[in-house]
Amino acid sequence: QLMSAEDYHATDAVGNSVLSDLKDSPAHCWALHINPLRPKREPTAAMRLGTLTHTAILEPDDVRRRYVVRPSDINPRTKAGQEWESAQVGLEVITADEWLMVDAQRAAVQQSEDLRALLSSGNAELSAFATDKATGLRVKCRPDWLHFTGPNRVRVLDLKTTTDITLDSVERSVATFGYHRQQAHYTRVLEAIGLTVEDFVFGFVTKTYPFFALPYRLDDETVAQGHEEVGELLSLY
Repeated sequence: QLMSAEDYHATDAVGNSVLSDLKDSPAHCWALHINPLRPKREPTAAMRLGTLTHTAILEPDDVRRRYVVRPSDINPRTKAGQEWESAQVGLEVITADEWLMVDAQRAAVQQSEDLRALLSSGNAELSAFATDKATGLRVKCRPDWLHFTGPNRVRVLDLKTTTDITLDSVERSVATFGYHRQQAHYTRVLEAIGLTVEDFVFGFVTKTYPFFALPYRLDDETVAQGHEEVGELLSLY
């Protein structure tokens, strides 16, 4: 389905973020996703930049519609600067340095033959909902990019920003942030709606100069571990 991120997150179903917090503890999951008195979760600066990177790489035509670069002669601390920002209705203000950063990240991604091929056609940020066969739970996912290779056959791309793109660093990130569970959960949901996932690629791109982008794939053992953990977490939920 094509829907806004806000509507997706508001839809009552078990997503990857729920499972990630459940991995910490059921108390974390309840407090962050179920408690009716929980405070609204505001995006952090890192999350904001991550969204900018995703937009620039996956939806470049939308950048000008969603963002505006603050001119160098505008000081946001002054009254005139604040008035200028207030006039940018419906747009998120970014700095010239942030714009240069995402432009360099986009160029780095295009230099990877594998990533460039994946992005040659497809759809960004489609939302999928299904009923998990094993538990009967309503589940959901929102892949960064789906590249269709045939009727009901897809390759999945998930973009990640990182400070270090070396193998050792990426392996630590997979373990720390549970990317193996993310792949398993996304695959589980997509297959439940009738798609065959031919390939699942994590596209890592550095946050600072020098800007590099590389595709990484999880090995079979890590993929299997992800599916095992997701099955256990859905049962626990």
